[in-house]
Amino acid sequence: MLLMRLKSPLYRLISRPSLSLVLSSAVILACIASAQAERVPTQASPFPTIEQFIEIALGQEYATGVTRLRRWEQPLAIKIHRHFPVPTAVEPLIEELLGLLKEATQHSIGLASSDVNVDLYFVRQSKLAETWGEVARGQLPRDALCAAQIRTNRRSEIVAAVVLIPVDQAMRRGKLLSCIVEELTQVTGLANDSDSVYPSIFNDNSTDQMLTPLDWILLRTLYHSDLSAGMTEAEVREHAAGVMQRLKSSNEAQNAAQRIGATQLSELLNID
Repeated sequence: MLLMRLKSPLYRLISRPSLSLVLSSAVILACIASAQAERVPTQASPFPTIEQFIEIALGQEYATGVTRLRRWEQPLAIKIHRHFPVPTAVEPLIEELLGLLKEATQHSIGLASSDVNVDLYFVRQSKLAETWGEVARGQLPRDALCAAQIRTNRRSEIVAAVVLIPVDQAMRRGKLLSCIVEELTQVTGLANDSDSVYPSIFNDNSTDQMLTPLDWILLRTLYHSDLSAGMTEAEVREHAAGVMQRLKSSNEAQNAAQRIGATQLSELLNID
């Protein structure tokens, strides 16, 4: 993932590096469905630390230092642009994912056809760079498999985002689900990756391609009422530590595991 800051209003680029492993989409979908079925909803889940939250929520990959806290203060209204055919399971999967994100953040998130502020493009790999140039700012990294960009105002509130998924390339690499989940989750404001957060969609070495209980806690913390867009690292540390401790005491990670395990994603992944 690459984060890039341009002139105000601020734009940040989020991209997922391409991987060399190439598997058929049928095999990948079967593996994902199997992993979902094997996850035990009642199993104790790992709990993130305040340092991991700071790294994911305020960090910038390929840059030093941290930014101010970024998050949406207005509802997320997402429109799907189909510039390339996608499997029939994709839209129900997106709706299921957005339901999880809405519940985890307790913030309004959903598909929309008007007053849109998040544009999700499904494109052909050969059109990725061209489409990026039309809807985003800055250069698309050459190693990007899928990419997203968020725009913030001077208060560090996220006000718009674009997500681009090259369907043909993502399916060849067995990363269609991973791209959709990671990019839509990251545009909520958790824009950095980390090798220390595991299991998590924010860790490229993690085998999980769906939200984990750890991701759920990071999202719930980001959108807690004790935090707000524009907070400095010191302010985030002061407020987030107490939020995370209360979430831990209330067994929120275990509750999240049950909620994630109860989704219909495994069944949706088997739809042709």
